[in-house]
Amino acid sequence: MAFNDTLVVYSDGNPIDVLRACPVLDKPATRGLAQRLFPGATLREIGDELLADALDPPRDVAYVGCFTGLDLVCSWALTPQRPSELSHGVLEAAGRRQVLLHAAHSDAGWCSFGLWRDGALVRSLSVCTGPGVLEDKGAPLPFEAGDDPVADPGLADRSLQGLIGFSRAGHDRLDDVDPELIPLVAYRIIG
Repeated sequence: MAFNDTLVVYSDGNPIDVLRACPVLDKPATRGLAQRLFPGATLREIGDELLADALDPPRDVAYVGCFTGLDLVCSWALTPQRPSELSHGVLEAAGRRQVLLHAAHSDAGWCSFGLWRDGALVRSLSVCTGPGVLEDKGAPLPFEAGDDPVADPGLADRSLQGLIGFSRAGHDRLDDVDPELIPLVAYRIIG
């Protein structure tokens, strides 16, 4: 199944546990996080969206959700080609202990994910069918299988499942996060 996604998730604990609990959106906090992520830009609130429909946002839109113990944002403007290039401002924007990055673009055969704990990069992988491995730092995570991540067609979906708790390829498990129950606020980024 072809899909694109970009997510940055900030959490104090296990983000999957927070998202499984269908957390309540803190709408005022979303604006504060959006302002920290896009300093100097004009942010116009343009409505609400569910996480399931926000994973591949237009280039000038950011979807932001702030909840007790977790914040998340979907925005291509924040997504570097290599996870280790995620800006310090983005890493520090929410002030939480753990930061997760997941991005995939099926047309390019690209998958990228990163994990930081207490400000230190724990794992970073970026692979693309064209040039191959763009970045590979840290020990592989449990969902990574095989020796050649470039030739692994299921890596993007398995990493989304392993890091965030749901799959886009229809391999729904009983304990999956339901992205259709996670509300976000949409902001158009101007300037």
